Amino acid sequence: MADAKTGSKGFGDDDMTQVSGWDALLDDLFGLNVRALRTVGMSVISPAKLFTAARDADWLGRYTPSIRLVFTMIAAVVFLKFLWVNDTSGLFAYTQRTMEAMGTEFPGMTYEEATRDYLAALLVTYPFTYFGCHAVFSLLLNIWGKGTPLPVRIRLYFATLLPVMLMGVMMTVAYSYVTADQMDMWTAVGLIVMLVIYITTVIRGLEPVYSLGQRIWRGLLAGIVIGIADLAVALVSSTWAVTVLNASAT
Repeated sequence: MADAKTGSKGFGDDDMTQVSGWDALLDDLFGLNVRALRTVGMSVISPAKLFTAARDADWLGRYTPSIRLVFTMIAAVVFLKFLWVNDTSGLFAYTQRTMEAMGTEFPGMTYEEATRDYLAALLVTYPFTYFGCHAVFSLLLNIWGKGTPLPVRIRLYFATLLPVMLMGVMMTVAYSYVTADQMDMWTAVGLIVMLVIYITTVIRGLEPVYSLGQRIWRGLLAGIVIGIADLAVALVSSTWAVTVLNASAT
């Protein structure tokens, strides 16, 4: 009776017996939730459904906002830094070799120390430059349909990034096995695969809005624009990291 009057719940009515409760439990365990996993999965399996949800204020109550997920996946890449930034990784050897070939000198530092500090600085700058560059390019890309408001365009742009961000997390693990001699090949292949994923995600995602012909050129344009944004991220992050390194050199 007290429960009925106060609105409190008995043991049998505990929220953890509901779907939302399991979602919360998974969040407690892994820092993720069912909605986030569903969102990432849908960006790969059926981007059209995710693009449709992006046009709803609450993502239809089923999906996690794309910008938030991009932040989460960037954090995952940074968290896994020990796999590809350690002194024995192929990326470390490749970066050190590049510095030596360029003849770049950092007073008071060996090339090994400079490489270590450069990659550490790169990790710090990367999340900010990634979001900053892509936020700017999301304002420029307008392929999503007539009358699509700017906030929705930004949502759709970041939803397009999700499949490649997922690939990036997996590639972070793979990069721990790549040697310095293989780095150029892996980078080239990775860029091509990323471009293809961007293009196909937009083509599939805009299916409810446009015919195939309309979706193809929009997908190609999106792939080019987002690819340029990725190159801008790499350039800005590298420049910032070198600036920090030069400032710390004695």
